Amino acid sequence: MTCAQHSKYLTALSLLLLVSPLGFSPTIAEAAPATPTISTPRKLSLSFKAPKRGAPASTAGGATRGTCMSGTQMPAPLMPKERLGLTFSERPSFFVYIPQSQTQTAEFLLLSEDDTEIVYQTTFTLPVTAGVIRFDLPANAPPLRTGKTYHWFITLNCDITKGPSGNPSVEGWVERVEVNQTLARTLAKTPVSSRPAVYAEAGIWHETLTSLADLRRKAPNNSRLTADWRDLLKSVGLDAIATEPLIDCCNSNAQVQ
Repeated sequence: MTCAQHSKYLTALSLLLLVSPLGFSPTIAEAAPATPTISTPRKLSLSFKAPKRGAPASTAGGATRGTCMSGTQMPAPLMPKERLGLTFSERPSFFVYIPQSQTQTAEFLLLSEDDTEIVYQTTFTLPVTAGVIRFDLPANAPPLRTGKTYHWFITLNCDITKGPSGNPSVEGWVERVEVNQTLARTLAKTPVSSRPAVYAEAGIWHETLTSLADLRRKAPNNSRLTADWRDLLKSVGLDAIATEPLIDCCNSNAQVQ
């Protein structure tokens, strides 16, 4: 190759590199793009969706004071405003706020919907501190029947000589319903930690409260569960007791019926 040919070859090659998309260019170090900050979605508060069933026909307001309560606080059932709670369980749990009191025992009474039949009756020991107590219907109690509504009471045994008027009492209604297949499938694939929200959305009060209480018992210092409990109670108008502690209670002392 002559010098002239060599010069023409280099010139052509230079032009080719300038216009060709396959041309090489010096490597320039570029700063890696910053990783975008992904904020954790805000967790929606736990809110109960009450079923459209209305209040029981003979509601009496949910609580009576009696004569042995000191201070302004009264016992209060943890129930939706309608005082009716649905359950899937044949032996559900019942929750009541008990203020500070010298009373040592209380009575649980379960009646038929029309109050003509005593289904179960027992007494149990109260804690010495104020808070929300839990009474589990024991294994020796008759199971609730699907499709039936029951009227329940928890009465503090302050002064038996004065009869019911001298003893603070709370009341509510519970109806056992059958779980539908869609909800059963949803619950089967839902982690235990998320089931309270599923029950709340379905309007199943007793399981909502009980499943969340079980989680709190296992992790009493979990702030998220504490917030869920507070939000749940506030969603049904129980703001006044939403921050009261859960008390480890209660065991039946004797079965009367």
